[in-house]
Amino acid sequence: MIFSIHTRILFSALIVLVFFMSLTGLVLDKAFRNNIENSQRENLRTQIYALLATAELDDAEYLKLPEENMEPRLNISESTLHAQVVSANKKIVWQSESMLNTKIPFSDKYKVGEFSFSNISIDGKEYTSVNFATIWITVEGEDTYIFQVAENKSVYDSQISLFRKNLWGWLAGVSFLLIIIQTLILRWGLKPLRYVAEDLLKIEEGKTEKLVGAYPKEITPLTNNLNQLLESSQQQLSRYRDALGNMAHSLKTPIAVLQGITNSLSGKEKETASEQLNTINNIVEYQLNRAATVARSHFTETIDLLPILNKIVNSLNKVHKDKNVEVEIQVDEQLKIKIEQGDLYELLGNLLENAFKWCNRKITISATKTLQQVELIIEDDGAGIAEQEKDRILLRGQRADQDTPGHGLGLAMVNDILLLYKGSMDISKSALGGAKIIITI
Repeated sequence: MIFSIHTRILFSALIVLVFFMSLTGLVLDKAFRNNIENSQRENLRTQIYALLATAELDDAEYLKLPEENMEPRLNISESTLHAQVVSANKKIVWQSESMLNTKIPFSDKYKVGEFSFSNISIDGKEYTSVNFATIWITVEGEDTYIFQVAENKSVYDSQISLFRKNLWGWLAGVSFLLIIIQTLILRWGLKPLRYVAEDLLKIEEGKTEKLVGAYPKEITPLTNNLNQLLESSQQQLSRYRDALGNMAHSLKTPIAVLQGITNSLSGKEKETASEQLNTINNIVEYQLNRAATVARSHFTETIDLLPILNKIVNSLNKVHKDKNVEVEIQVDEQLKIKIEQGDLYELLGNLLENAFKWCNRKITISATKTLQQVELIIEDDGAGIAEQEKDRILLRGQRADQDTPGHGLGLAMVNDILLLYKGSMDISKSALGGAKIIITI
């Protein structure tokens, strides 16, 4: 499937936008998460310093800490912050009030004077803990104590979740807004191409002869080349028509001379000569009309179908007034057909002339438009066309050297016109009993 330029650019921009927005979201998420973790660790460090500041030796040279701590959460049972002090032999020296029948896991892997952070589990809940080992000098020597503080991760996890929700919500909103802006920019940027397409359609409909709009410099070479191509095509068409006219004029004199010679003859010779001369004249006329049809421009405008139908029917009614033909026309007044007026007269004239000639008393004409085509149906109540004759008549209609009276009269011309406009013709049995000609053009 070949996508439009607008779709391809928009799709590419969408992929790039999603990639960069996703990358931006991941980077910001990681930066915020690192910031939260650093903030939590800094807070735990601060709690260690606060405990060290309040710790002192009692009269018995034992380390003690006050029962009431400056950090309120350490004084509330089942809070999110816990603290304890452990001796080197793993004996708990002190615990905060927030710890009820629990303890912070102890690790032998510590270094004096260094902070050690880790993620631990207390009663099935995730915590971030910090250990700090220090040496306390007593009268008897040195004692090592490990200060431990642990904080529930849910406090900071909720902040991260809220940030992520807001972050991706804002990024999605910004992405949607950028897509809308990109779409509008693309429509504005590609508008000159739509103008070219519209102007080409006007040329095709015969409303103008060349591209006359003010186009950006990027597509001006394209429009200039198209105008040169159109001008060259029109010049060739004009020369071709002039050549056809000159040929027709040159043939008139020899045919007139032959006609004069034929008139001087008598009897069967005159009849034979006249018949052959008429055949030559018909062939020449047919070939000239056929060539002129092929030479017509494809850039034609749409014309009203009904007025031309009425004119042809009125003319044929006068010619066949003795038959008193009843013609029923079912065509919308607004129906237009894209074809040159001369070709339409030639097409309808040949078809309706056959219908008038072979009908008994009635002809129906209907036309409908489907998508970009018009379907024209002509029916009569005559004898119709035998099934075995359809292919022969259609074949004859495609051969210039077999243009004969009857249902085949002018069908060669009709077929050439239909080929020029990419149309088609179908012959079938009419409900009236005669022939049914369906033209799609």
